[in-house]
Amino acid sequence: MSADTTLALARAVADAFRLPSAPRSAARLGSGHIHDTFAIHGDDPERPCAVLQRINAVVFPDPRLVVENAARVALHLRERLPEAGRDAERRCLRPIASRAGGPAHQHAGQTWRAFAFVPNSVSLDTIDTPERARAAARAFAAFAAALADFPGELRDPIPGFHDFEARARQFEAAVSEDRCARAAEARAEIEQLREARRRLAEALPATALARLPIRLVHNDCKINNVLFDATTGEALCVIDLDTVMRGHLLADFGDLVRSGVSRAPEDARDPTQAVADPQLYQALARGYLEGAATILTSAEIELLPLAGPLITLETALRFATDHLSGDGYFRIHREGQNLDRARTGAHLTLRLLDELETTRELVQRIAQELR
Repeated sequence: MSADTTLALARAVADAFRLPSAPRSAARLGSGHIHDTFAIHGDDPERPCAVLQRINAVVFPDPRLVVENAARVALHLRERLPEAGRDAERRCLRPIASRAGGPAHQHAGQTWRAFAFVPNSVSLDTIDTPERARAAARAFAAFAAALADFPGELRDPIPGFHDFEARARQFEAAVSEDRCARAAEARAEIEQLREARRRLAEALPATALARLPIRLVHNDCKINNVLFDATTGEALCVIDLDTVMRGHLLADFGDLVRSGVSRAPEDARDPTQAVADPQLYQALARGYLEGAATILTSAEIELLPLAGPLITLETALRFATDHLSGDGYFRIHREGQNLDRARTGAHLTLRLLDELETTRELVQRIAQELR
């Protein structure tokens, strides 16, 4: 489907939702790997009135479940987040109902949804200052704390999403099958990922995670999943609620480290650019410990320094698996991009493991200061 055709489709679908003004135009929004996301403009050409998304049914086999879960979580957050009463329209996502009722609209067999646009906000693919890193981490931690009393259950949209051993098995299966004949050219990256896995296993026995409480967590705490005030830099709103499900807090903090501790892009051509910035790591750790102070257990604090290498490696394995299998999961914009992502992730994992003693001391010191 051409870009013009996709945008025309987005304009047409937007009319099926109860937008504050009639949709006039649509433009692609953000840098997400999964869904197609559009900013919808109404009467004001300078300010979008809504965000429209087409749910990726390959990644999420039950798109309606994804939409309904996200709507329930958004409603709960509007009632629980301490800041929600102040400037609530900018601090919690607000789903927009379809004209037929409900949070989703079906068009040509595909599932769409809409959210109110958060005005004067920006998202970032990399963190530019320690202050912004701390604010993002605190926002994600407060998000998890606000879900502690979520009523009822949420069905998991992707069972086993952060099952590290399952992801590792999928990677090895993709290497063995080599259905796209890419394994030979990726041999160096495959061996580096295996080395990173060996080193992580030495530092994090498989039984260690069993000591952690299971909670409702975001499960995709990339830096670009929090919106910042474009003027003040304040963290406003956690977005992308599609993977909110049962898990442990290491998954959330680990993705914050993976996506926020290095100033290099996740698909850097030169993986040696991916190094942990000590100031950014300290800011992420302090912000997360501050925001989750009311729920963190001693076992979670103890293992928090291993969250970064764990989730960085898990994600690198997923990128490599997708590359070897034909790039059907993560959106790519150039050939070999998923392999670049995997290579950069493997390198960052090893650097984080090199700094493990330092980060352990840092996390324990911050935790003691906050007691």
